[in-house]
Amino acid sequence: MKKRFLLYSAVLLTAVITFRCQKEIPNQPKQNQLPTTRLWLQSDQTLLESSSRQHLYWYGEDPDGKVIGYLLTVVPMRLPNLRLPVPDTLTYFWTTKSDSIMPLPLLQARDSFTIVIRAVDNTFNPGSLTEGSPVRMAMYPELQTSADPKGAVQLFPLRNTPPIVYFIGDPASPDSTVPILPPAYTFPAATFSWRATDLDGDNTIAGFRIALNDTSTSSRWLSLSPSTTNITIFVPRSVSDAATGEVDAEVYTGTYPSMQFRGKVPGLRLDNFNRLYLQALDVAGEYSRPVRIPDSLSPLSNRTWFVKKPQSKMLFVLDYGATTTSEKNAVTPFYRRIFSDNTILNGTLTNFDSLDIAIYKPYFLNPTLIKTLQLFDVVVWATNKFPSIVPAQIGLFNYTQSGGKVIFTTTFATALSYADLHALNDFAPLDSTSSDAVNPGNNPPTNVDSRISVMNGSVKTKVYSMVSGYPDLTVDSVQVTGSATSAHTLNMRKIYKRTDSQYIYRLDSSRSASPRYLGSPTVACIDNNKTFLVFALPLHILNGNPRNLPLFFKHVIEDEFGIH
Repeated sequence: MKKRFLLYSAVLLTAVITFRCQKEIPNQPKQNQLPTTRLWLQSDQTLLESSSRQHLYWYGEDPDGKVIGYLLTVVPMRLPNLRLPVPDTLTYFWTTKSDSIMPLPLLQARDSFTIVIRAVDNTFNPGSLTEGSPVRMAMYPELQTSADPKGAVQLFPLRNTPPIVYFIGDPASPDSTVPILPPAYTFPAATFSWRATDLDGDNTIAGFRIALNDTSTSSRWLSLSPSTTNITIFVPRSVSDAATGEVDAEVYTGTYPSMQFRGKVPGLRLDNFNRLYLQALDVAGEYSRPVRIPDSLSPLSNRTWFVKKPQSKMLFVLDYGATTTSEKNAVTPFYRRIFSDNTILNGTLTNFDSLDIAIYKPYFLNPTLIKTLQLFDVVVWATNKFPSIVPAQIGLFNYTQSGGKVIFTTTFATALSYADLHALNDFAPLDSTSSDAVNPGNNPPTNVDSRISVMNGSVKTKVYSMVSGYPDLTVDSVQVTGSATSAHTLNMRKIYKRTDSQYIYRLDSSRSASPRYLGSPTVACIDNNKTFLVFALPLHILNGNPRNLPLFFKHVIEDEFGIH
């Protein structure tokens, strides 16, 4: 009996072990376990109402494999019960990253967005999917068995952040935050440039608005498009000539010759100090803090912007560089004495307007300088042997293209570069000049001279007219500063006109035993359209006969240019 019990026990034990082995070692493979997803914010942010620019972090876990990517989407609403819709019709974007700075598209002052992130495990083959590829669940049925079925779902209540606008910093300033300021004085033509940004995304900037001096009412502001980054304020002579006090200013965007009119802004003060105000507007309807230029809070708080009302038909441009010298100080008064002669437009040019080109930095050349020149019928541009080639090239070329008239009086540097000569071709009726090197002794003589003697033998040195109507001019024995001299130090070069121009003056041929230059070099020409006259000598050294220099200007301005 005892033996039979032991036998039954052994059989039963064997059956139990066999059964257990069949349960623990199944014949079918174990099913894939889906991953889970976690989402969190940067540590200094909370889920209280916050800005629309969020730095998000997420990660996924897969108990029987690995996470190879994520499905990410932003829903511009609150999902019911903060759960995925059934069926899931959301459009996701594929990513392998685990964090992102996300600017949410906030289009009003307050809104809510739901962010959904679903981890995807390695049972899914992404195939041709790349970073940012759109994904819909219906497009990839296998995602049903490889993506987190719940996902990380988070609601974000947001508030709009106003934009920020600022005037462009001056790269020439030690402090790059100091904005590019207009010159201390301008005529009613000035350009301003700015940049704007928005924490909610720069694409949420909906526009800008500007005002002059007074921001008290909405009618004082002019609205501009969101693509605007610069404007030029301009008042034509047809408005300013009859105006006193404040005037409406035309506003243009872009640069010459493709400038576009955008409207008018009131409040520009002629012969007075001015200030421009600027604001940016976002799609939620909020304005930035207004900024102004000049700004009394800036490091250059003592800077001002004074707008001069044009008084004359003529603008005198002094081009002697930024360094003050006795000659530079004397040039403008000299020309005022010449133009006080009643034979030139009946004396109406006595109080001509003047401009020191040194105040115009490169970023004010187009369009500020061009629009400034266009305020005048004629420009007299006087320079020493270092003319400002780039301002002249940009300003005078475009000025004459719009009908302006120019008298350009200059001399040349000791070595004239090809680039400078090429620039001269752009705006003056010159083909070239003599390329001879300047030799102080001019021995042997060439087409170049380092000085012009007052006397040529026993008579005064002349500059002879080559065309009827132009008076002969005489080299003066007095410098522009008032000091007596026997020779004027400069670099004379023979000029060669363009084919569409004519010579009008040549220098007296040397009669001395050791001539300083060859023959009678041509030194002045005018284009056939009578718009641009270039004199390759400073006109202020040619007043040896005090009557003839005024007659020269009278003939050019009235007879050649047709200004009355």
